[in-house]
Amino acid sequence: MNAFARLHPGVQRAVWQMGWTQLNSLQSEAIPRILESEDHLILSAATASGKTEAAFLPIISALAADSAATSLQALYVGPLKALINDQFARLDTLCTHCEIPVHRWHGDVDAGAKARVRASPRGILLITPESLEAFFLRRGRDVPRLFAGVRFVVIDELHAFLESVRGVHLQSLLARMRGQAGCRPRLVGLSATLGDYDAARRFLNPDAPDKVALVD
Repeated sequence: MNAFARLHPGVQRAVWQMGWTQLNSLQSEAIPRILESEDHLILSAATASGKTEAAFLPIISALAADSAATSLQALYVGPLKALINDQFARLDTLCTHCEIPVHRWHGDVDAGAKARVRASPRGILLITPESLEAFFLRRGRDVPRLFAGVRFVVIDELHAFLESVRGVHLQSLLARMRGQAGCRPRLVGLSATLGDYDAARRFLNPDAPDKVALVD
């Protein structure tokens, strides 16, 4: 079975409507890695190579099969608000036919949109590490209810978090989410400029870096 055939029908329809004639090699390899494994994963490829789609085509397909979800199901963690805004439009298009909501959460998002996430948590949340910390500090009681069902965390620009204070901060936030919400999400790191794959593996799984898969 080819990679495209493994996708949820709603995701297939979105791909066709975007005018794609085929998946690239990164996407074709990432789809079965995500759908048929429980390993954390690094996707390393050049800028504009479709890394976001390589991660989210299979993730959205997996989430679409879970129609009974009552919490957020996936997080996209990006270092910049501008990047989150750009990716929001791309993911919203991919989710059009799957009835999976896509949300943004950062300082420029209005209070009404954030209130809707809290009232009806489901789907994919795009957030910066700083906004995730602010959420934990201000609305700690909501963490179990909103994050209990998180199955995937996609970390964009993974290289920006390696060997840095901001990276340690993000690791701490993810550990707090796992501890408070009881979730055990798979981590998927995206980067175009990774110079040290071993450091990236240790970041995603400090206890067993050798179990982190790589698509380069």
